[in-house]
Amino acid sequence: MIDDKAYSLSNVELLSDLSSAELAELASEFQWENYALGSEIIKQGQEEHAFYILIKGKADIMIRKEGHRMRRVRSLSPGDTFGEFSLLNGKASASTILCLEECQVLTLDSEGFARMLLRWPKLYQMFIGRLTQNLNEANLTLSEANYKEILRSALQLNQYKDKFYGLWGGPRTTAEVERKLEELAQPKGHLLLTGERGTGRQMMAWYVHQRQSGTEAPFVVVDGRRFDQQWKDLIMEPASQEESSVVYNSNLFDIAEGGTLFIREINLISPHTQLKLARSINSQRNKCFIIGSLDSEPDDLERIIIPELRKCFAHTYEITPLRKRKRDIPILAQGFLEKLAQKNQRNVPVLNQEATQLLLSHHYQQGNVSELIQVIERAFYIAEQDVIGLEQIFFGPTAEQNGHTINLLASPTLKGLLKKGVLIGWIRRAAAALFIGLVLLLLFNPQVAVSTKIFAFVWGLWWPLLALISPFLGRLWCTVCPFSTIMDFVQKRVHMNRAIPEFVIKYDYILVSFLFLTIFWVEVITDMRFNPSYTAVLLISIQVCAIIIAVLYPRHTWCRHFCPLGGFIGTASVGSMLEVRADPSLCLNKCTTFECYVGTENVPGCPMSQHLPFLDNNLDCKLCFNCVRNCPNGSVQVNLRLAGREVWHLVRVNQGFAVFIGVMLGILVPLYYLASFQRIEASSWKVWFSLFYWGAGLTGGMLAWMIVKPFKTKAASLRVKLIFAFTPLVLAGHIMYQAAYIPGIRSLFLGIGYNAQSGLQSFYISATAIANGIALTFGLVLTGITIALVLLRTKEKRTARSKN
Repeated sequence: MIDDKAYSLSNVELLSDLSSAELAELASEFQWENYALGSEIIKQGQEEHAFYILIKGKADIMIRKEGHRMRRVRSLSPGDTFGEFSLLNGKASASTILCLEECQVLTLDSEGFARMLLRWPKLYQMFIGRLTQNLNEANLTLSEANYKEILRSALQLNQYKDKFYGLWGGPRTTAEVERKLEELAQPKGHLLLTGERGTGRQMMAWYVHQRQSGTEAPFVVVDGRRFDQQWKDLIMEPASQEESSVVYNSNLFDIAEGGTLFIREINLISPHTQLKLARSINSQRNKCFIIGSLDSEPDDLERIIIPELRKCFAHTYEITPLRKRKRDIPILAQGFLEKLAQKNQRNVPVLNQEATQLLLSHHYQQGNVSELIQVIERAFYIAEQDVIGLEQIFFGPTAEQNGHTINLLASPTLKGLLKKGVLIGWIRRAAAALFIGLVLLLLFNPQVAVSTKIFAFVWGLWWPLLALISPFLGRLWCTVCPFSTIMDFVQKRVHMNRAIPEFVIKYDYILVSFLFLTIFWVEVITDMRFNPSYTAVLLISIQVCAIIIAVLYPRHTWCRHFCPLGGFIGTASVGSMLEVRADPSLCLNKCTTFECYVGTENVPGCPMSQHLPFLDNNLDCKLCFNCVRNCPNGSVQVNLRLAGREVWHLVRVNQGFAVFIGVMLGILVPLYYLASFQRIEASSWKVWFSLFYWGAGLTGGMLAWMIVKPFKTKAASLRVKLIFAFTPLVLAGHIMYQAAYIPGIRSLFLGIGYNAQSGLQSFYISATAIANGIALTFGLVLTGITIALVLLRTKEKRTARSKN
């Protein structure tokens, strides 16, 4: 049935710009209705409104004036729409729709109509165009006052008095704007506003209008991008006394009479229409105040606007970009939060120092004040406490799809499994039960753990497998991690929900690096690989730390900011073949509740505090798939992609983990070169190993920090990408180290035999050497390819910028 509706909608001219997928989505909102010959689809004066599309049959638009007989306005045929007038102005229906034949229509209720305009804003512009095309017919049946009110209602669909925050910045900026508003309160000519996109030109126009005409006067907004198509025929000046009444009813300035006509991007009007507009402005006898806006420097106005139109504007005011007045940013941000808190009846959140510094470091070239508003509004709605920190601030462009991917959720079976979450839940519980059983076995019956090879599996297979699997399947271990499952179980019952300390968020890479160094060092010094009791103590210690952090702080703070194993797996996962991403356009245009971050009643939000439209790397994605279950808009994708590609597309990765990569690379030196002396110099080996181990680890981390200088910018620099490009080589080194502990590998040799004059000759290679050779080869090749692609992509970007 939806296919029939989608096919019918595809034949409607109004919806011709929508894709097949969009039509299918829209079709689910419509309902079929059938009407008999002579029946009324809409009655004049009807209060309940809907949007109708005539699919089959014919109908007439009829109107009854002051008790007189009904008069036909025009006929409707298949593909025509009606009902939008009443939806736009919110008033009773001004006409009756009478069926001349049996009619079949598609109906959309008022809520669905609002959702349609919100989902596809371009349809709103098309409705405005349709209104202008029907002006002459409307004038035949409606009085001039009613006509202007209908059109004003359409053009003032947004409530400007509620839309703008009315904040300009600090005292200096506010004083300057107030002086300009006072100056324009009694204008001697029209106003031209210049400034970059998002600087507040429309808000400035609204407050100028308020000072001059008050909030009740019409404030009519038209767009220069579609001016030639929609408004060109409505700016004719009277040619003669006989034609004056006709033109009067079709003049754009009459719609805004007594108020303000605001023309956005006036420079995008064609030169011919600009000339026509200029002549009409000169003859409109001050019916309304006109404000034009454009994205240009004042010195360029003569070049992009014809002189005749430029002379119509006596005043010009340039709004300064936000990046040139950064002192205003903290005041604006806190002001926005106060307004939002008042509107939503919440406590006013406060930006912490790190969040404020991040706001100040951004350049706002994407949208100036509008971009800042979007960032603050998003932070306000996703913040769970009264303090907004780094984790609630999402900047810059949304994540982009780079190259071809295969969406695994296209499979209904897999999508159903992930949506329900039952299978993953059972796997997590089973893993937690096995973990608890393992710890108890290691503590109370270690002989059984050794004899059954369970203990050998923990150190000899599990740890090397993590290093092998993560570069290909991402943080899949974190999906079923028993530490996380047990921690989550406790957190749901005991939770203090304190704010995460700022130093933890800012320097989590140092905490992860230090804990990784510590655990690795303890493992080697204590010979933990050969001691079940020590292993049990280590596992219990990690679990206790995770529980304590979970009780104190929200979500999975341990996993994101402390866990050394998570840091290792997350770093290895950057560039893996598996990713969870979203369709940013669908998220930003359709989502208003942020379920992927906030969660729902049954499923918690992202445990790692990720907002999916801005997720463009795997470092902190646990593959929990909560976002798949929570998203009501079908935006989430689980993709297969080319391994390693993410590294040369990094944007907002946690740059501090370059330090972690340096640490992992540094400790390989003592692990390889001092391990062989352990048995020879057993008495002093631990001292020398400890000195070289910590020295190498700290040196590697410090060198990486000096190269990258993390958190200086939100976007990943070339140096950051190059450090992350060494990840395959670092992982290869750790795989080579761990491979030596795989049970039985030291006793396995591969041989080649051949007959010679002296007899049968043979040559043997140990399995360890083969594994090391394969790992090293893959590490070197992947690292070389990644570095080359990072440099190539950077060169392409620089070339593109230089051309622009």
